Amino acid sequence: MRRFAFYLSAILFGGFLYGLVEVLFRGYTHVSMFLLGGICFLCIGGIRRTFSRDIAAKKMLLCAGVITLFEFLCGVLVNRCLNLSVWDYSSMPMNVLGQICIPYTAAWCLLALPAMEADRLLCQFAWNSTLPCYVSSDSDAMYASRCGMRKLTNSSM
Repeated sequence: MRRFAFYLSAILFGGFLYGLVEVLFRGYTHVSMFLLGGICFLCIGGIRRTFSRDIAAKKMLLCAGVITLFEFLCGVLVNRCLNLSVWDYSSMPMNVLGQICIPYTAAWCLLALPAMEADRLLCQFAWNSTLPCYVSSDSDAMYASRCGMRKLTNSSM
């Protein structure tokens, strides 16, 4: 249940941030972008924790690639299949079907760094520092250690 709560909070937080970035730079957003942002934020956090010993540039490139992939898949579904016309990058250089383009991939690469920091802060403050964040089962121990949580022992009950 605790893992579900963590994932849900990351999706909500990431969806909010993604929508905020869109409103700040484009002036509006779409509800599909909230879900896309949440999924991307989960992936960014996973990359940050999985590749914690790697240099930031590698993690930023991985994040940009994942975000671009999900943006393409979401664009094909939302814009092409459902004809919602949420965005169209056809006028941008080096675009693919008007759904993704190199300039926005570069922007996602730069935004990945603050997004990784936001994930770290979410783990630290929402799930470790301000609230006791313990796990009780061995199956959650590896997941918990990646987020900085401590395993609940009999002596700490």
